[in-house]
Amino acid sequence: MQALLLAAGQGKRLAQYTKDNTKCMVEVNGKKLIDRAIENLKKNDINKLIVVVGYKKENLEKYLQENFRDIEIVIIENENYANSNNIYSMYLAKDEVIKDDTILLESDLIYDSELIEKLLNNPNPNVAAVAKYEEWMDGTVVELNKENDITAFIEKKDINWDKVDEYYKTINIYKLSSEFSKKEYIPFLETFMNAYGNNEYYELAFKIIANLGRSNLKAEVINNIKWYEIDNENDLKNAKEMFK
Repeated sequence: MQALLLAAGQGKRLAQYTKDNTKCMVEVNGKKLIDRAIENLKKNDINKLIVVVGYKKENLEKYLQENFRDIEIVIIENENYANSNNIYSMYLAKDEVIKDDTILLESDLIYDSELIEKLLNNPNPNVAAVAKYEEWMDGTVVELNKENDITAFIEKKDINWDKVDEYYKTINIYKLSSEFSKKEYIPFLETFMNAYGNNEYYELAFKIIANLGRSNLKAEVINNIKWYEIDNENDLKNAKEMFK
């Protein structure tokens, strides 16, 4: 098992906090997000981390080299980070992802290590961490059937507010088998990029697969485990309170 961290973005909405560093270098209560992420992986015996870098990559690479010599780190550079979105970072990591089962992470998340443990202990090979939708959550939501299969990925613009009680929010942490990545996800990712370009989100490839009824992606519903997505300064304030 390995992990992939998408960390190429500029994090403009965090203003002063990302002026000189990428989002995963932001501190929450004195500890950087990247420190927390790697600690959580090591607690779960994951000792290989692939990192897609871009914005302020020199600072992040130096920090990783100086502080994490006890974990294998593979650096992939997204030179087009300013004009692309995370779908392109995911595409650049495709050759690494198909080598082994992978925990996919985004760099602006803070969470307890038990969340990773939950995914690893789930007997299904392909699993998305989700939480019951609440008003404060932003981004893609999903629908589940009674067996916790993800039957639909729904973009924010397409949310049906009459059905909001049925939705679950994607936490943006996934467990993906190498077989699924190689035979299903990466081919659909490449097809989507060829049609719509590289300034989109990697979850849209999941959406297409789910719409075809062949996603094989289960949901691990996260209850009573702390997590938060930090997109802006108000999110950072909330995260500091939650994880104080």
